[in-house]
Amino acid sequence: MNKELEKRTQEWMGLERATLKQRTKAEEYYEKQLMKLIVDSFSENNKESIVGKTDYLILSVGTSYEPLVLSISLLNPKKIMFLYTEKSEASIDKIVKFCGLDASIYDKRKVHETNPLSVYQEIKRAYLMWNRPDKIYIDFTGGTKSMSAAAAMAGAMIDIQLVYVGTEDYLVHFRKPMPGSERLYYISNPYEVFGDLEIEKALSLFGKYNYAGACEKLEILKDKVPDPAIRQQLEFVYQLAVTYEAWDALEFSKAYEAISKLYKDMVRDRKIHTDYILMDFCELIEKQKEILEPMTKILGFIKDKKNMKVLQDQTYIVPLMFTMYNNAWVREEQEKYDSSTLLLYRLLEMISQRRLSLYNLNVSKAEYLSMKYPNKPEYDKKEAVEKLEVFKRKVLEIKKQIFTRCDDYLQPQVALLEGYIYLVALEDTLMGTNTKSRLNYLKKLRSMVFLRNNSIFAHGLAPVSKEDFTRFKNFVILLFQRFCAIEEIDFAQISEDILWINPLESKYCMHVDLLHI
Repeated sequence: MNKELEKRTQEWMGLERATLKQRTKAEEYYEKQLMKLIVDSFSENNKESIVGKTDYLILSVGTSYEPLVLSISLLNPKKIMFLYTEKSEASIDKIVKFCGLDASIYDKRKVHETNPLSVYQEIKRAYLMWNRPDKIYIDFTGGTKSMSAAAAMAGAMIDIQLVYVGTEDYLVHFRKPMPGSERLYYISNPYEVFGDLEIEKALSLFGKYNYAGACEKLEILKDKVPDPAIRQQLEFVYQLAVTYEAWDALEFSKAYEAISKLYKDMVRDRKIHTDYILMDFCELIEKQKEILEPMTKILGFIKDKKNMKVLQDQTYIVPLMFTMYNNAWVREEQEKYDSSTLLLYRLLEMISQRRLSLYNLNVSKAEYLSMKYPNKPEYDKKEAVEKLEVFKRKVLEIKKQIFTRCDDYLQPQVALLEGYIYLVALEDTLMGTNTKSRLNYLKKLRSMVFLRNNSIFAHGLAPVSKEDFTRFKNFVILLFQRFCAIEEIDFAQISEDILWINPLESKYCMHVDLLHI
């Protein structure tokens, strides 16, 4: 404390306060003789704590104007918002007068002294009006307890720096701090303490395949958690969640963009931070990026009406098929059996579509005269029309053994069961080696299709039971494995590569103390 401030303090403390007139005289002395010295002392004592400029300052106003004068004088904001009540409005006049505030730089909003909702609303309004600035402070020193608490909670929610003016030397009998003892205190964001609980919730959502929920939490956490190392790792997990949320929604371009960023950042950091979360999955993430890359082109092919390009080229159809397979597995893990059944049914369709495309048959717009037929005697030395007649007779014979009523009409758009009948007629390797086994397989396929049709997501009114789902799943997976073997696709390897990662299974998750900030 400088000598002048010490001298004036002693004089102020020595004034009589027995009567109202004496107490008023003491208050006037404090305001006229001490306050300017206190402001100077406060600015000198707290200047080292100021980092950068303060553009905006929101203050809750009580009946004591002094602490607010101190924070305004120290922070020197460009814009000020006063939150006041009917009882505290007079304090604003003193603050404005003492600080010499121009009317253009401050605004004042009346709030309810006990209802925090009005405080929340005014802080939100100011925050949005000022275009969500970075350099914004809330001083909750003044006002009622309800106002101060509401201001602090609102500031924590939108990540505003919280401050208050306090002292470690409060003069109880004088009801003021010891002049010169005032300090500006910074309140840490609650995420410094409670961030670990929010991280745990986010990772728990990830583990339950709720990628949208995980994204929502991680997007906030990765910017609010104070530790830069933790923030970077949360960024990794966030990008992985974005990838899987988009992949699950079949938004392949968005998923590829996110996983490409993730992989690039991990490659950049792994030379130094080898123990960051997900670093043990870096190679798998690269493989998943490679799986996604060709699927980003599929939408373009479809728009250009080049569906057959997708079906006839393993580069595109294989990752798409395994995406259906993996998504169905995720739905099963979530016990969403109807959704899983729907995805497995789509995989069943894709298998027949792919095999038929090798005969130049597009199931969406079948042009039978352009079909390629197997190298069999019945098709030798025949024109396209004659070959088609042979094919139609074969299809009719098969249908007679499967259905009670049928005809030889070939549909312009080929449904699932019809497609497999065509594969049997073409004696495709997928359907077996002899007529009897092929027909038996078709009958089994028909019963499986009926099972799917009873799903509430198809034509039924009740959900698929776990037992029926398991039967359908096993049937589809066995066929898919047979398909992969015929087409020389490594089913086991791709199934392993496409399996979505759970960050909690990273061996570095606990090692980096991610859940114990």
